[in-house]
Amino acid sequence: MIVLGLSPTLHESAVGILVDGQLVAAASEERFSRVKNQGGFPSSALAYVLSSAGVRAEQVDVVAYAATPFGAERALDVRHYARNVAFVAQAGGPIPTRALHLANYTRGLALNPEWTSWGGTERAIGRALVEAGVRAPMRYVDHHEAHCASAYFASGFSRCLAVSLDGYGSGKSGSVYDCDGGRMRKVAEIPYPHSLGTFYRRVTQALGFKPNRHEGKIVGLAAFGDPSVLLPEVLARFDLRDPAAVRMRAPHDPTYEARLAKRHRREDVAAAYQAALEHVATRFVAAHLRATGHDRVACAGGVFANVKMNQRIAELPEVAGLFVFPAMGDGGVGVGAAMAVAAEAGELGVAPLRDVYLGPDIDEAAAETALRARGLSFERPADLEAAIVARLVSGKVVCRASGRMEFGPRALGNRSILYPAKDPAVNQWLNDRLRRSEFMPFAPLSLAASADALYEGIDKVRHAAEFMTVTTRCTPRMQRESPAAVHVDGTARPQLVRPDRAPEVHRVLELYEAATGIPTLINTSFNMHEEPIVATAEDAVRAYLDGDLEVLALGPFLVERGALPTP
Repeated sequence: MIVLGLSPTLHESAVGILVDGQLVAAASEERFSRVKNQGGFPSSALAYVLSSAGVRAEQVDVVAYAATPFGAERALDVRHYARNVAFVAQAGGPIPTRALHLANYTRGLALNPEWTSWGGTERAIGRALVEAGVRAPMRYVDHHEAHCASAYFASGFSRCLAVSLDGYGSGKSGSVYDCDGGRMRKVAEIPYPHSLGTFYRRVTQALGFKPNRHEGKIVGLAAFGDPSVLLPEVLARFDLRDPAAVRMRAPHDPTYEARLAKRHRREDVAAAYQAALEHVATRFVAAHLRATGHDRVACAGGVFANVKMNQRIAELPEVAGLFVFPAMGDGGVGVGAAMAVAAEAGELGVAPLRDVYLGPDIDEAAAETALRARGLSFERPADLEAAIVARLVSGKVVCRASGRMEFGPRALGNRSILYPAKDPAVNQWLNDRLRRSEFMPFAPLSLAASADALYEGIDKVRHAAEFMTVTTRCTPRMQRESPAAVHVDGTARPQLVRPDRAPEVHRVLELYEAATGIPTLINTSFNMHEEPIVATAEDAVRAYLDGDLEVLALGPFLVERGALPTP
């Protein structure tokens, strides 16, 4: 059976394809359009996954769409709105705050474009599929069931708790599933507007960053603040009587975070929101682990892009193992919907996700054409990995664009910028070249065989750490050898590299360790600020030149410019 998985098209539009239960290709539309978090129908991504899978549009058997049908979802919206009015009336808190919440919530519900177009998104998707030649029936999969399916079936945990947390989907902000033997049973849900995603999105915006895009900056900024300054006040926004529920007294007060941002240091505001998120999420997960008797948890949904929160969950005494689906946001939920459909048909079981190198490849011809088009001199080394390591050892920045592009928000070596992790100053000058404003250090790329010597508590998250989805405490050795990859709180967000998953990247690390004794390099995504990670050879050449970077490893070729001054 051929199942096409389609994400919602509001933002992060993406598509994946399963053939006989195997995930063979997946990509986000932004990588083709070059517009960050591109919404709309993913026409280019669809064309790519069909071509990559060797499938004609008319051969698709089912389109799995990670959403609830229009009528059912609007009915949920109305039901949850009515319940929230009753809840707010007795929840306590300042009356002006509750009034502002209800007014803003009412306005948002009334102006929802799905109401005004009366199901226009569904019709537009149907037309676009037909125009692309896909006439297969559409299966709607609850948004949060799809998130949980992506996490569960890729986790390798036969028995576990699956948890989704995000902003909004199918009338909800989260769900919990009891998973056992390839079957999923819903045990709890978080009705909208009690949304941890919206909670964090609002503080991102109030602190001057772009919501639904810059939440990671808040995570990094929080480490520089004092959570105790505001944590009691922020936690008071939650009704914490039931740890197995997430309930907020007035989440849609549009002025609350702005008032905090005016009165307090942004670092302290960020620290309080991060601490509150961790507190509420860990209580919620722990309560459901105790209720179900599970000790492993599989996670997906945009809130699980928060790597510090993921660390706190992994550190719970109730947790023996944690996995986060690498494309945890809405870009990955279409793949989850396809997995749910394939599992229901008996074609998909639970197995550890091997890798997410599911995007377009850069072949030799495309690489050579892109280099010649910009008049760049290049060579084809007999041992490309050794040539890369020689440049790294001499202190040069190396951009690597080779093989299939990663699916999800993290660059995992195939579309990455590499550099030694010895000098913490690199975070400032390299971000300046890339025109980024980041508060977290670059992430470390480490040999999987060295993980126990570098990262504390890694055993609980060893699989998750292959995809850079969780932070861990760093050992004294890691802090001493690779300080540029260690945050001020002593943590790092590692990517553990195995030889059977990414052999070329693994060999770079092996050769670098042989030369320096250090099994770690910095890995940051290969892109300029506010643009998606590079996809094609042309994208890579342009970003390399725009970023004033020194070495480009593009396919089998190497480009090197003279030494550049450090800003």
